[in-house]
Amino acid sequence: MLSERKRTILKALISDYIQRAEPVGSRTLARRYNLGISPATIRNEMADLDDMGYLKQPHTSAGRVPSYKGYRYFVDSLMQAEKLTSEEEQRLSRSLQQRLAKIDTVFYRASKALSEVSHYISLIMGPVLGQQIFQQLRLIPLDSKYVVVLLITDTGLVQDRLMEIPRGISASELDQIARLFTRLLAGVPLEDLSGSLLQELYKVFSRRNRALQEFFEDLISNFASAGGEKVYLGGTTNLLKHPEFSDVEKVRGLLQLLEEREFLCGLLADVTSKDIEIIIGEENKYVEMQECSIVTASYEIGGRKVYTIGVLGPTRMDYARVVSAVEFMQKQLSDTLREILR
Repeated sequence: MLSERKRTILKALISDYIQRAEPVGSRTLARRYNLGISPATIRNEMADLDDMGYLKQPHTSAGRVPSYKGYRYFVDSLMQAEKLTSEEEQRLSRSLQQRLAKIDTVFYRASKALSEVSHYISLIMGPVLGQQIFQQLRLIPLDSKYVVVLLITDTGLVQDRLMEIPRGISASELDQIARLFTRLLAGVPLEDLSGSLLQELYKVFSRRNRALQEFFEDLISNFASAGGEKVYLGGTTNLLKHPEFSDVEKVRGLLQLLEEREFLCGLLADVTSKDIEIIIGEENKYVEMQECSIVTASYEIGGRKVYTIGVLGPTRMDYARVVSAVEFMQKQLSDTLREILR
């Protein structure tokens, strides 16, 4: 347990370091925060906090900076909610105001807006279709050349594809394919749509003509790729704007990781709570991320987890603002998805 004085000093020091990214000394705290105690007293308390592991001193003559333990105590016990400005709320809301038919577009716009407001990297895992249950296939001719393929799940989520219609295939044949898919596969989890199930359907059509066979092969390929997770990133270069990552060589490993789909999916797949979760520095299981923190939350539709939303930044992240931004965007996304899927 920390005394009230130590709590006040720790909160002021971390707040100052978050804003300025410079080690903080006792005279600086006394001058900027009107703590009502002398610099000498502040210095003694800071030394105690250092001994207790809440602060660390980069250089002998420098001020102090928060340690991982200090950030964790700040987040858990000292941080106060910081409301977004009306302009920031409007920016997040406007990104999703249009009625959008494509789930992809919803998450792309949300990730872009969240990175702009937070000034860090935003990560949003799109619908985990592999965990959904197939309900219906619809093939809607767009014109004489293209058809829109709609894969609809039990939660109402829609995965769409645009495919070219081979010459010689009629609208009635497309409708026949869609009805057969729906009749034979309704109720099957997407992750269980194995090659053997699809091959049974393939046999029905492969005997008809070459054009229909090729179309069906493409359709099977689309089904095979539908169950994978997709992570939408926004503001990757924002990381380089922070002094901790001004050395490109230092951050190269992290930037390379952010290009790997499996890493991003693994990073977000562990999030199971709709409540805000904050992972700070050394708590990250990936060495390349141990100078970073990530704020996340998940959302469910029909009792099934659909997406995870997060913000990634340095451990010197403005946690209070980021938490507010994630919570606000979480609500905006949930409202938008309900509107689309109802």
